Amino acid sequence: MPQTMLAFLAMMVVGTHALNTQRYEMLVQQRDVRREIEEMAGSVALETMEIIRVRAWDQSVVDGTAVGDASDLNLMEMLDGQDQFTVGHDCTIFGGTDTCDDIDDFHKMDTALRPFVMGLDTLWFNVDVTVRYVDFNLNPSSVVTPNKEVTVSVEDFWQNGDSYLQSPVQMSRVFSYEY
Repeated sequence: MPQTMLAFLAMMVVGTHALNTQRYEMLVQQRDVRREIEEMAGSVALETMEIIRVRAWDQSVVDGTAVGDASDLNLMEMLDGQDQFTVGHDCTIFGGTDTCDDIDDFHKMDTALRPFVMGLDTLWFNVDVTVRYVDFNLNPSSVVTPNKEVTVSVEDFWQNGDSYLQSPVQMSRVFSYEY
C-alpha cells in the first residue's frame, strides 16, 4: 500500500511538472509571436510615416499660393475646435477614393488596412493617423505654427477581432515648414 501511494504521488509530481513545462513553453511562444508582430507593426508604421512625409506640408503649397516665407503661415489650413483639420478622408494611397496630397489630409482618416507580406503569407494591420500643430517646445498649439506632429498608430488585424498586441504601436514625427 505505501508503494502504491508513493507511485501515485510520483505520477502526480511528474504530471504537474510536465504541465508546468508545457505552459511555460506556450507562454514563451506567445511572447515571441507578440514580439515579432510588434516588429512588423513598427515596419508598417515607418512605411506609413514615409508615405505621409513625402506629401506637401499644406494645401496652400499644393495650390501654389504659398511663396516660401513666414507670411505663408497665414495661408495654412486650420479649423476651429479640437480637430484642427478635416477628418474622415479615405486616402487613395491606402486604397480609398480621396486624394490626400498634403500632410493634414491624413488626420483621423478612415482606418487603413495595410499588409505585411512575408513570402507566401500576409499579416494585416489597422493604421490610424492624427496630425496637430505643435509649438517650438512640441506642445499642442491652438494656432498655426510651422510644425505639425504626425502620430501613426498600428494594430494587428485578425478576422476574429483578437489582437496579439497589448496596445497599438505608435510612432510620432514632427514635420516643419521650411521658409
